[in-house]
Amino acid sequence: MAHVDENMIKTVREANDIVDVISSYIPLTQKGKNYFAICPFHDDHSPSMSISPDKQIFRCFTCGTSGNVISFVQEYLKVPFLEAVDILAKNAGIHLNLESEKKISSNQEYYDIYKIALSYYKNNLNSKDGEEARKYLEERHLNKETIEYFDIGLSLKQGLVNSLSKKHSLATLRQIGLSSSNNTDLFRNRIMFTIRDNDGNPVGFSARKYTNTDEAKYINTMDTPIFKKSEILYNFYRAKDFIRKQHEIIISEGQMEIIRMHTIGINNAVALMGTSFTKDHLNIIKSLKCNVVLNLDQDDAGKRATIAIGDELYKNGINSTVIVFTGSKDTDEYIIDNGSEAFLQAYKNRINFIDFKLNYLKNNKDLNNSTDLSNYINESIKIINNIDDDILREIKIRELSDEFKISIDLIKSKITNSSIKIKEEKKPVKKISYNKYDKSEIRILYLMMMHEDLINYYQTHLGYLNNDKRKKLANEIINYYNVKKTFDISDFICYTSAREDLNEVMNEVLSFDQSEEYTDLELEDYILRVKEFRVKKQIDTLTEKMKNTLDLEEKKRLGARIENMKREVLKW
Repeated sequence: MAHVDENMIKTVREANDIVDVISSYIPLTQKGKNYFAICPFHDDHSPSMSISPDKQIFRCFTCGTSGNVISFVQEYLKVPFLEAVDILAKNAGIHLNLESEKKISSNQEYYDIYKIALSYYKNNLNSKDGEEARKYLEERHLNKETIEYFDIGLSLKQGLVNSLSKKHSLATLRQIGLSSSNNTDLFRNRIMFTIRDNDGNPVGFSARKYTNTDEAKYINTMDTPIFKKSEILYNFYRAKDFIRKQHEIIISEGQMEIIRMHTIGINNAVALMGTSFTKDHLNIIKSLKCNVVLNLDQDDAGKRATIAIGDELYKNGINSTVIVFTGSKDTDEYIIDNGSEAFLQAYKNRINFIDFKLNYLKNNKDLNNSTDLSNYINESIKIINNIDDDILREIKIRELSDEFKISIDLIKSKITNSSIKIKEEKKPVKKISYNKYDKSEIRILYLMMMHEDLINYYQTHLGYLNNDKRKKLANEIINYYNVKKTFDISDFICYTSAREDLNEVMNEVLSFDQSEEYTDLELEDYILRVKEFRVKKQIDTLTEKMKNTLDLEEKKRLGARIENMKREVLKW
């Protein structure tokens, strides 16, 4: 994403209280002046994440993850730093006007061409030549606002390739799916539905005929250097903020379902565009950490696709619900035929994926026939066997037993629960053992960041740390303080966010379970330990040097220096 001014980042951070933001993602419990939560970044079983409203930071004492409100959103949603800033800006009603990063230069020409093509198609629709197409869209209950919102246009018989070929090669236009093999417009006399990538760049089209011809109903852009259907969810770039706000994503099949849902106020929906559910799609869903609602076609093919996607989600630790309605093939038809309230009610009454799958097993079975009934029960037991939630599995066993008067013991005898559910990868917890010298350096750094008056104290009474990375962090603390004339730890986290080496030490310091309170005697002790360690290192160096020299006088001089240093340490 584009560059954002440091002051604007600070404004966004200060406009988002860390407790409010984190509590919108995970439950918090207040204890004293701080809040605590089950850490979402490792396999946590007791609250080990602390959130400080005063300092506007969070830290996990177990896995070491720490930071400010931007860091949390970045880590929780698995998004880049500036995208996290953008999410928080929108949350606070701040407009940043961030644009997507430019892709590598070799593809920039393709993006520029698609922007021109989009303008061309939209102009066509609004021209005199677009009158029939506009009438068709009106009959499909699509108004001007919806047409503009989704960048719907119109291709004419010819014109785009002729215009583009004045600046771009015909080979390029063929490569990106705008020109046919005979160097004419690939899309002709069709309603053009614009496909944008997940960053919002126009990269393809789905072209629908609107006249009574023998041509294919739809012609779609082929895979190109900038358009990979398997990597894109239609409407994702528009929907992602709604998804994050509502913690829910609706997955449908085609563009018209998404467009129709928008007309009745549903904006957290995306479409697969006819392709299968891919690993890339799964990764997008996993990164959102939200509830999933499956809303595919209601015919048998759509139901089988629902089960395939639901199974893949479940294997990856994501349970889903399913929208079910009758009398129409898809959402577009259902809303047109039955009205928005009927669909909103179906949406409200969506069922758990496990229930949907069990119901689907009844298709084409005569449950009054003992063979069909036996097959259904055995297939249902296989599904129940894969449920890893003990309570849900018990409920389904009892429901199956009650419905068909089958012994619970018999059903349980067939349950092995041998399925292994893939859990989301979380950070491995590293247990580090610190000696008293490490603890002293970590404590000094922490107190410097909690009490800005100790920054000058550190410079006056010590001025160094023995660990190079910690010393570098101490220097950055001093530099920040000298520039800002104050120290704000939440802002300092942004200040150091681009420095991987500093982030590592920051996590080390913040994840260390320690109090903000201290005594002068305690602080003096930490400083003496740091000095002591430096002297010990010098003694080790001199001792090694003494072992390796053959000069007896040199050995005596080195030995005397070592003894003096040891006596000095004992005085401390």
